[in-house]
Order: sequence, then structure tokens, then C-alpha cells
Amino acid sequence: MSRHSDNIGTIAIFGLCGLISLSAFALESDKDQDVVYTSLGDLKMKNEDNRRIVTMNNNVRVTQGSLQITGDMAIFEYDLTSNALLKVTVSGSPARYQQQLDGEGDLVQGDSETIHYSTAVETIIEFIGEANLRQPGTTTSCVAIKYFADTELFETTGPCSGVLRSQSN
Repeated sequence: MSRHSDNIGTIAIFGLCGLISLSAFALESDKDQDVVYTSLGDLKMKNEDNRRIVTMNNNVRVTQGSLQITGDMAIFEYDLTSNALLKVTVSGSPARYQQQLDGEGDLVQGDSETIHYSTAVETIIEFIGEANLRQPGTTTSCVAIKYFADTELFETTGPCSGVLRSQSN
């Protein structure tokens, strides 16, 4: 790969981050809502190290405010000491994510083979395996996408392709 194409890639990434940061943020009130689940299948619990692991399967839906993740199976990880939710992993064919953005009610949506949802320090959604992310003005498809919902920025593992809507003045 030439030095010129490296520079174009770097410029494209910074341009993409700038476009994304101009858009609305995920609903702030979602963080204050309870995490609610439904499942048509079994639910199993076990304690491992300092974590409680809850596994459920068959048409799983996880919601927190406007955030929704659906798939075939979900694994919840809780801290045993504080009972805080650490992470939810949802897998499916594909697993799907959507969340309303502040402002005009636009949605951010994504899908992949596996979705990791973490709220430990900040809200992070990781899409792994045939990952797709769609938000107003941007569509990205990669091997993996790490989406920072609080700021609507993301990192990817390639190869990737996508579309950026041009900004009008």
C-alpha cells in the first residue's frame, strides 16, 4: 500500500468522525432505565469468579429505554458484590441493535453475528462478525465495529466498506 493511500485513509477516518460527531446523541434517559428482557426459551444462572452469569435462549429481546437488542441467545454478566450489570452478549442470525437518537427521533441500527453491550464506564456496543452499523448519514460494514453510543463515534476492524452522505452548506 502506498503512502498516498495511507494518507487518504487517515483523512477519510477523521472526516467520518467529524460527520458523526455533528449528529445527535443517543437518548440520555436510556441510561436511567431498567434493563428488561424477554425470552421464549430456558433461563439458567450460575456464579463464576465474582460474577453471576445468566443465560437465556430462543427469541431473546433486551431493552433499556429506546435501546433494543434481539437475537437467538443472550448472556448477562453481573458483579456479585454490587449486583451491577457488567455486560450483555447477544448472538443471532443475525443479532440486531437499534436505539433512538435525541433530536428528531432518528435511529442508529446495527447487526452482526454477536453483539456485546457494556455500560461499565460508558455505553459501548461491539458488533462482531459481518458487522453493519447505520446512523443518519453513515452506513458502515466491517468484520467488527466498536460503537461508542454516548458520542456516536466508532472504531472498526477491516476490511470495511460504507457510505457517507455529503454535508450541504
